[in-house]
Amino acid sequence: MVNKRPGRPRGSATARQSLMDAAQRHFDAGDLASLSSRELAAEIGVSHTLVNYHFGSRDGLIAAAIALRAAPHDVIALSRDHHGHIDVNRLAHGILAVWEHPEHGARLAGFARRLASGSGSSETISDYIQNSVFEPLVDDFGRAQAQRMAVVIVGFLFGRYVLALPMFAKLSRDDAGNLLLSMLH
Repeated sequence: MVNKRPGRPRGSATARQSLMDAAQRHFDAGDLASLSSRELAAEIGVSHTLVNYHFGSRDGLIAAAIALRAAPHDVIALSRDHHGHIDVNRLAHGILAVWEHPEHGARLAGFARRLASGSGSSETISDYIQNSVFEPLVDDFGRAQAQRMAVVIVGFLFGRYVLALPMFAKLSRDDAGNLLLSMLH
């Protein structure tokens, strides 16, 4: 049933945080992409319309939950040198730090597998990556180089962490970092 009342949907002032907490728990459990807005809202006892009210959509809530765990825009921000430009060496090592992290890495790989399989595919996450990762690369390196870098990063992440291709997965962290760095230049 859709909320037909005008204005803010019913729910406590802490509903937004409760939705985020629930999304975080499900992200940690690995089943966030498979849950509907209704299921998340029912779990905490609020209207499912609060998901749209606070996050724009279920996909917006998912993007927000992911951003709190391993935010790609933070990797970009931490990759900047003292002049404000993206340092490719810092970028490569930042990417590895997030994906090799003992808590986040496996969850990110599982989430990426679900997105790639079409279950839980998200236009919001695509928009987030476009605006928070790709556009800063364009600003610093130009569109053509940013496109090449994006292909390298996505290919590397999927090869090493999502598909676990032996040619990538068997590399030590240092060798993987050197390979990624060489491909980004």
